[in-house]
Amino acid sequence: MTPPCRTFTSATLESEIQTDDTGRKRKLDRGQKDIDLSQCVLMGMLQYECKIDEPEKRNSPVLCWPVQRWFRRCQDKKGSFMVETTDWEKRSQSDEATA
Repeated sequence: MTPPCRTFTSATLESEIQTDDTGRKRKLDRGQKDIDLSQCVLMGMLQYECKIDEPEKRNSPVLCWPVQRWFRRCQDKKGSFMVETTDWEKRSQSDEATA
């Protein structure tokens, strides 16, 4: 069984990653005050969401479509940690487009 994961909105993501799972402020190298999420390594994963068109029929077609998910790998003194940033990436792109 996987350990429990904290969840929060993309609007609070940048402030939430400043603390670890216990709620303590993350310790950083080189005198950094906060983690800059945009500087963390961007990683992607493509998954598929599928649906059986007519589940009651034996040979019903299965419809699938891609779902792109984004993650950032960040670093603190304890090592690296990952956070899903799919919604945050979309928000950042729309903010840049309107600027």
